[in-house]
Amino acid sequence: MITDRNDPGHLRSECLVHLVREGRRSGDQALMSAVLPVLLGRCEANLLVKVPDGGMPDAASLRQEILDDLTELFVMDGSGDFPDELDFYECRFNKAFRTLRIDGVRRDARRRKRTIKVVDLPPLEVKGMPDAYEDAFARVSETFRVLPTQEWDVFREPFVQAIEALPPDEREAVMLVHVFGYKEESEDPEEETAATRCNCTGRTIRNRLTRAAAKLSRFKEDL
Repeated sequence: MITDRNDPGHLRSECLVHLVREGRRSGDQALMSAVLPVLLGRCEANLLVKVPDGGMPDAASLRQEILDDLTELFVMDGSGDFPDELDFYECRFNKAFRTLRIDGVRRDARRRKRTIKVVDLPPLEVKGMPDAYEDAFARVSETFRVLPTQEWDVFREPFVQAIEALPPDEREAVMLVHVFGYKEESEDPEEETAATRCNCTGRTIRNRLTRAAAKLSRFKEDL
């Protein structure tokens, strides 16, 4: 918890990475729970400066996405295609995290260039959302499935506006999965999925869908 880098008791971020990895490998959950939040807190402070609110659209979601990417590295440590990826973080953390941050910003910029606009939507299909959120997407699906009438337009318009108002990353995830029918992710590297189109992981897609559903679920009571 000592933040003064000149203090003899200060633990460098490289050391924190080592401790988190050691805790995971030894099954020491207490060690991981004590150290990882400190490391993420340092990263969050860095992102507040480097990815500030007002500096780019939806900076808060982008900062969280970058932190999620870092957390996932610890989850996948020792497995997957790059089992030793955290070795560099344990040696040169600031340089490694800078690269992760820049990759996240560039990925977000590419994603915004191809953001899907909400137009005349085909029927939405509810797939695997948590029970608390299924009603939101089911209501949207029902609204878009009925024949166009004056009453249909009245009910449909709030949903169109609500989807358009979602942050671009959440809107794109909803469109890809629940409108165009893409899988969230696939074990087949050749299959095009929501994750491959957004250049992110399936876990990130699911996080975006959960956040979007939470925003849309308020309409289930009104309509």
